[in-house]
Amino acid sequence: MDIYQLRYFLAIVETNNFSRAAERAFVSQPTLSAGIKKLETELGTPLFNRDARKISLTEAGRRFLPHARTIIYECNAAKSDIVRKSPVRRLQLGLLRSAPSARVAALLDDFGKAHPDIQISIKDGSTAQLQRWLDEGRIDVALSVTPDAESNTEFVQLYKWKYMVAVPSGHSFSGRNAIPLKELDRLDFLHRTHCEAETELTRMFASAGVNPHIIFRTDQDEKALAFVGAGLGLCMMPDILNAPGVTLLPVEGINIYRTIGLVWRAKDENDLIRSFQMFAVSHDWYPERAGSKNLDWAR
Repeated sequence: MDIYQLRYFLAIVETNNFSRAAERAFVSQPTLSAGIKKLETELGTPLFNRDARKISLTEAGRRFLPHARTIIYECNAAKSDIVRKSPVRRLQLGLLRSAPSARVAALLDDFGKAHPDIQISIKDGSTAQLQRWLDEGRIDVALSVTPDAESNTEFVQLYKWKYMVAVPSGHSFSGRNAIPLKELDRLDFLHRTHCEAETELTRMFASAGVNPHIIFRTDQDEKALAFVGAGLGLCMMPDILNAPGVTLLPVEGINIYRTIGLVWRAKDENDLIRSFQMFAVSHDWYPERAGSKNLDWAR
């Protein structure tokens, strides 16, 4: 397996087109196709479903994607590290899949401007995965839920969220203060497959005799919000998430809260973790609820 094959693979994933991928990789389309065929032969399985109208990843391709991205990232990081005059400090960050992407991106941008000598690599996963990666030393700090008391980790709170129902802003529910759980019965719903409170929600819906019609399942919050805004269905999600055209409303009978913060192993605490913690704690996690904070003091 060669690095150029991984770059070809990622170019196709990013462009969803062999011709555009070849342009991005600065090779001819036959050269790119040959490289992908050689990679698939080595792996013993197709990575792409090919038809006349679209290209999509096979199951093997989806499993291979995070490995390819990690390898290319590490190669680029190694090259950057060597050409720099001073060593690069690197923070390995674990990110809960349901974390608000826009707010996390704003935090990383702000931190990066203040610490250009620090590279941050990100692994997103479930609560259990983040805890395992911390235990194994594969990440330095995680943005996750409050850990178990016996986990031998430190925790600092960043924000809290409550589960609400997301509805299109023009929906008949949108002008109400709260929605009785019973009124959600038989309605079209989008299901967030990475939901940390799935067991609790399922139990509460079942206890109330509410049986929503699941029309779509996704592990991407941006896609869920977009589909809600387009009127395709409702969705239970944390109130930290939002998007134009979507209204979040409390559901009577659903009282699920979570506290989100930074988690790290006490024995691993260092200046790098403390610097990131300082920015994360002072970050404005609800910009729509209050004016932005000035972080000049931290620069």
